[in-house]
Amino acid sequence: MKQKIYLSNDYFSDLMIRMAHHSTAIEGNTLTQGETKSILIDNYIPRAMNMRELHEVLNYKAYVKQMIEDLKQDVPIDVEYIKSVHAVLCNNAIEGIAGRFKTIPNLVIGADFTPTPPYLVPSELENWRLNLQYQLEHAENNDEIIESILRQHIQFEHIHPFSDGNGRVGRALIVYSCLRAHIVPIVIPVQDKGRYINYLNTEDITGFVLYAKELQQTELMRIQALANDTERDLYIWLPADAAKVEIN
Repeated sequence: MKQKIYLSNDYFSDLMIRMAHHSTAIEGNTLTQGETKSILIDNYIPRAMNMRELHEVLNYKAYVKQMIEDLKQDVPIDVEYIKSVHAVLCNNAIEGIAGRFKTIPNLVIGADFTPTPPYLVPSELENWRLNLQYQLEHAENNDEIIESILRQHIQFEHIHPFSDGNGRVGRALIVYSCLRAHIVPIVIPVQDKGRYINYLNTEDITGFVLYAKELQQTELMRIQALANDTERDLYIWLPADAAKVEIN
């Protein structure tokens, strides 16, 4: 037995702040979560700051708004969709390349693999899409869905289709894939950056899945605490015996 829980606007505001802060901070953005909240929710710039860092977090307001609409329309992930996510998340943050695949080969520092060469990126991403679709269609439970999404995340970072911004796009696709599959989203916190990068480096899918399930438990508490049954457009499925937090 499963139960349906609906996702509130307040939850998506909370999700937006945390996606913006943690994903950009993993890449080196120095804004705090409090400053990110001031920018995205209060429309207030709390201090003088680097314009690139400002735009990096501002872009998540546009991204999450579009993500919600795409989820309502059940928009599938394809090559053009991936480019559109990059275009939104890198707008005014990465000069001249937002929404464009790399045109010269790139490397990941210290990696023991070579990213896909530019001329093969479109075909490799199409294979990536088909593999993800197949795995999700044949997944029989929550764990298999998570494993499929995370396995493809590792593969996405190996393809490294853009000259910059690959990590934030890949992590945004994790969240979108989870919500499209109606499971609790996975938001990787910056304080766990080393652990996360190690899973990518070692391709430890078993450890990555166990870690993701820990993150889902924390995320579920936020979803339940911010629940609002009057907003019924988007939902996730939970086991009938899932823990419920007390809301005062």
